[in-house]
Amino acid sequence: AAAATPGAEDWKKGAESPEKKPACRKKKTRTVFSRSQVFQLESTFDMKRYLSSSERAGLAASLHLTETQVKIWFQNRRNKWKRQLAAELEAANLSHAAAQRIVRVPILYHENSAAEGAAAAAAAAPVPVSQPLLTFPHPVYYSHPVVSSVPLLRPV
Repeated sequence: AAAATPGAEDWKKGAESPEKKPACRKKKTRTVFSRSQVFQLESTFDMKRYLSSSERAGLAASLHLTETQVKIWFQNRRNKWKRQLAAELEAANLSHAAAQRIVRVPILYHENSAAEGAAAAAAAAPVPVSQPLLTFPHPVYYSHPVVSSVPLLRPV
């Protein structure tokens, strides 16, 4: 069967050993930067997010890296920076939204508060809790005599 289809056998051999394929390029291994290189790259990034070609060439030469390595490092670092900014913004929005969800409940006071004195409170009859403390519309809110005499709800 092998002699009948020599092309099929060659194809199988090519699939098993990719190093024989001239068109297939081997993937470059990940560059491991030294601590001093990362420190210098980060320091430069803190000062400037984008490098000109001459700045990139100078930095690459001083760090013993290729210009492509420096260019890719800056691209990756800008993407990381943008992700960090987005995460910080999202965290700020979540904390703001949580603060907005806090329900503030007003505290109701009796007209005879402790500041008015115990004598005034003792002279007045105690108000049961089930009784409303202030009925609306209350005349205090309508100081003008005409306004207080006008009914709030009119038949349609």
